[in-house]
Amino acid sequence: MFDRVGDDALTQTVRGRFRDVNGEHPMSEADDAYVREHFTPATSQQLVEIAAGRLPLPGYLLRDGTPMVADVAECLAAAGGIDRLRDWFLAFWPTEPETGAEEWAAFFSGQYVCLRRLDPLAIRTRARMLDQAQAAAVALRADPRDQAAQGSLAEAIDGGLGVEGLDQLLLPMTGYDRLRFGGPTVHDVWLVAARTEFHRPQPPRLPIHTERLTLRRTLPEDAVVRAAAMADPDFVRYLLTPELNLAETSFLIHRRSQDEPPDRHRNLELVMLHEGDVVGDVVLFLQGAGLTSAEIGWTIHPAAAGRGLATEAATAMLTLAFEHYGVRRVVANLDAANLRSAAMAERLGMRRETHRVADFWSKGQWTSSYEYAILREEWLARHAGG
Repeated sequence: MFDRVGDDALTQTVRGRFRDVNGEHPMSEADDAYVREHFTPATSQQLVEIAAGRLPLPGYLLRDGTPMVADVAECLAAAGGIDRLRDWFLAFWPTEPETGAEEWAAFFSGQYVCLRRLDPLAIRTRARMLDQAQAAAVALRADPRDQAAQGSLAEAIDGGLGVEGLDQLLLPMTGYDRLRFGGPTVHDVWLVAARTEFHRPQPPRLPIHTERLTLRRTLPEDAVVRAAAMADPDFVRYLLTPELNLAETSFLIHRRSQDEPPDRHRNLELVMLHEGDVVGDVVLFLQGAGLTSAEIGWTIHPAAAGRGLATEAATAMLTLAFEHYGVRRVVANLDAANLRSAAMAERLGMRRETHRVADFWSKGQWTSSYEYAILREEWLARHAGG
């Protein structure tokens, strides 16, 4: 432990070295709060090692001058101690020594404040995902329906099976960071802006008219007809929801009919009108990394069943999914006992890919399920020229 004068002198030395690297920029109260959440005050021993050039510089100085550091304890343990840290770090770039030296300089100067976990593996993964995202963005600007680029960008941003994406790696950073680094942060560019450009689907033009149907948003006045259906045991038999009374149904419809935020249309729920009467509904949920897939669902009121109306509505929604939203794959999950819906999925050109036996609990029993799917190219080939 060091006396107060020694601690102050060390702190001044560390502050001076930090400012030599980062310059002088104001920190706001919000910046301070963010830094306290993600970083910790340097201990006296850490200040000694930082001043001696044996540990990385702080990532931030708070408004009161407190040096705040990232946690590198795991790196030190893996390296076998502070004296071996540099050699251990550089070994992550065995065939790229110049890149390794550049990354070490950035790491040691406290510049890698963008990472949730500060270690060379995270640094390498960040660089790889940024390269992948940049290449995918170029391809998608040339062809927004490029499926390989869609998948590549989704993986780079959201991650995938066994793969960390930028969303798992990056911290949001602060207004102070935008000043010291001279522009938007990597989080701003590759999580916020990239998702806005590529992963925020545009709402379709409604209502949709088919040969016999009008598909539109739910309105409060639909509650009475919908409640009659939701109170029918036969209608709800294969739904996940139980029977509902008028008050319950009205409240759910009220919630769905309110003005929605711009990104809520990724869950598109439409009612079917036939000759002015509500006869069912059809839904499309955009999902998956990058919203490049979707799930479709449908219900038809008992009095309107058997006339192909649900098939007509689902056909319109699949067209919307593939031709408006540009998804690459649509699935339908349904109760394996729901033979009519299974037959309808097959009429739509969907193939049964999965039969899960007793995989979910519904209405007092373990229930089996089917998953049907169709790809964009299959749908387009099926409807070519039509």
